[in-house]
Amino acid sequence: MKFYLNKLSFAVIIILLSGNLHSQTITGKVTDAVTGEGISRADIYIADINKVVSSDDSGKFILSGLPKGIIHLQFEMLGYKSYYLTLESDKLNEPLDIKMISTELSTDEIIVTETNIEKSYQTEKIKSKDLLRYGYMNISEAITKIPGVWQLSTGTGISKPVIRGLYGNRIGIMVNGIRFDNQQWQDEHGLVMSSDGIDNIEVIKGPRSLLFGPEAIGGVVSITDEHPAPVGAEIADLNLKFYTNTLGILSDIGFKGAGKRYNWLIRFGGETHADYLDGEGNRIPETRFGGYTIKTGLGYHTGLWAGRLNYSYTAYTYGILEAREFEKEFMKINETRFDRSFTGPNHKLNVHNLVFQNTFIKERSKFNLNFGYTYNRRREKEGNDERFLPDSLQFGDLNMLLNTYSADASWIYTFNNTSELTIGTQSFLQSNTNSGQRRLIPDADVTSVSGTGIFRYQSLRFGFEAGLRYDIFNLKTKEFGVKDSIEYFAPLSLKFNSVNGSIGGTYKINEYITGKLNVSTGFRAPNLAELTSNGLHEGIFQYEIGNSNFKSEQSIEADAGIVVESKYLSLDISAYNNKIQDYIYLGQTTDSLRGYPVFRYFQSNATLRGIDAEVSIKPADWLTLKWTYSTVLAKRENLSNLPLIPADKLTASIHAELNSWKYIYSPYIELSTYSAFGKTRLAENEISTPPYTLLNAALGCDLRFEKQKLSISISVNNILGKVYTDFMSRIKLLTAVYNGRTFYANNMGRNIVIAVKIPFKLSYN
Repeated sequence: MKFYLNKLSFAVIIILLSGNLHSQTITGKVTDAVTGEGISRADIYIADINKVVSSDDSGKFILSGLPKGIIHLQFEMLGYKSYYLTLESDKLNEPLDIKMISTELSTDEIIVTETNIEKSYQTEKIKSKDLLRYGYMNISEAITKIPGVWQLSTGTGISKPVIRGLYGNRIGIMVNGIRFDNQQWQDEHGLVMSSDGIDNIEVIKGPRSLLFGPEAIGGVVSITDEHPAPVGAEIADLNLKFYTNTLGILSDIGFKGAGKRYNWLIRFGGETHADYLDGEGNRIPETRFGGYTIKTGLGYHTGLWAGRLNYSYTAYTYGILEAREFEKEFMKINETRFDRSFTGPNHKLNVHNLVFQNTFIKERSKFNLNFGYTYNRRREKEGNDERFLPDSLQFGDLNMLLNTYSADASWIYTFNNTSELTIGTQSFLQSNTNSGQRRLIPDADVTSVSGTGIFRYQSLRFGFEAGLRYDIFNLKTKEFGVKDSIEYFAPLSLKFNSVNGSIGGTYKINEYITGKLNVSTGFRAPNLAELTSNGLHEGIFQYEIGNSNFKSEQSIEADAGIVVESKYLSLDISAYNNKIQDYIYLGQTTDSLRGYPVFRYFQSNATLRGIDAEVSIKPADWLTLKWTYSTVLAKRENLSNLPLIPADKLTASIHAELNSWKYIYSPYIELSTYSAFGKTRLAENEISTPPYTLLNAALGCDLRFEKQKLSISISVNNILGKVYTDFMSRIKLLTAVYNGRTFYANNMGRNIVIAVKIPFKLSYN
């Protein structure tokens, strides 16, 4: 593959490599902000070179081998709030004095927070400890904790994120800073990725094409793998989870180590789940899933360059519930509650993901050069549909291979403590090939290249960011089949160009209140399904037909928000209006083909507007009360509602972080509710769903026994076993009749999740 790296990129690398190789050293001490005592074994993460150093028994630390220039530090310690610091390594003349605040305390004098107040756009993170604490079934479910985020699900295993009403190819997925594509164009193609070895999941709301390229017109989900081991350490951890509803087991074990200039890691994990039970104890068949993941990483750095190579392999199988299987399930007499075989319709996925990250730092310049490769093999075994056709006329199984090659380069120049300029380019090449009996999209090649410029300014009270981006997007498909037949795919050669920009600012009105305003544009070229679909999707029993004359979607969103941060109150409210020109959607027609209803893709202007709100009250140092509210209204230009837009949601929680006692650290307990409003704003052929409220609970702590520590949590979701159907469930309309009784494909009933994390050293010398 040829990557689009110009001569300037190579010139910058040569200049950097010919520069001063002398590294910098920073010393300091980490102390408790209240007692003044040194904090032993606090981790200092140097993000720019992917290195971790731990403080000694007295809290002192030495950071050596640092590049000469701007660096970013993150201080982490069990039982304390994270502390973030940006500095110039060659301008520091005195040791650092880092004061960390216990999670049990809140103070106006020292505020350490990670609410991204300085960013004009809306963003929020889910950290690894949240994945442990709350018993999420997958990554998409985990981020629904964030206001403005929902999930589109097909059972429990298949799920994809919905941000402000948009999903699929309108949401950018990033893994370790590089684009990740999993055939997102199809609703039942979930985000195939385990939560093993993840440090955090960041959700960025609204059009972010400026930073992340085409398809990010609704938002971005950015997944970052775990930090390396501290220098001089060789450590490991074992993670175990048990899910009572699915009789599911998840386990993974990781090993990692680090020297002064290198680090390594390897992690193995797997999970298996049986069919889930609804609130009445009825088994929802063919919702079982399972698989395994392998992750490895290798990093090296000098005083100038830091490199990181990450590789992961994921192999998962997902059962697919279809109407005919739902009815057949009740006639199976040999299958048990524990059955995990995949004899019915299922999807098998094999994903290789390779990311090579490079960072060069010299004084005020930072140059990033990242490469990525993703191999995505998707096999869909649908089985025969004897409702309409004999075996001789079946459409067969689907087998697709998507290869994606990516290359990103950027130069970041810091003028001073307040101003920064970024110039970059992103490119990718994709090839999709079919080898199955049935195909929904043709063999095709896609290429994309872009150029971006962004200027940032940040003072104590005012922040500003503005930038422009130009994209070139090319798509070519191969001819297949016989002309005028229903299986025919005509060859296409299309080109889409787009100019996009963003401008936004923040203003600190006073000590506690900050205002935000951002206007961004984004674009998305039509995907292969929308342009070329000409086939049966048996999982949902519909024949889909695309339109090769579609234009690219172009969006512009205005987002205004206000943030309040004080000792007793935290508030974050934003309102947005996202106008999308030439919005593409799938609609049912009155036609039928071979007995199947025909769905066609259409194009129309659309507007999505809504509110995301989060309010936290802290009446005591140990107690937090929180509420969130999310709503989105989505209409076409004729004022009719867009399809598959989530219902309004309201959450409430009471969270207590209790005092540590003897061997017990950071104990917590939480009660929460999740309420979905009745879905009344419906598109054509949609059926409303009633409102529901779920009661949930979670408790846990960290335990320390001499040199050994572990984390344990117990979460109970849907405590009362509520029988409900979420509007964003793709199987919500399926029913089955057996012995005169009608069964429905409801969502999951009560689920108790027990999770244990056991870190340990490979050597205690």
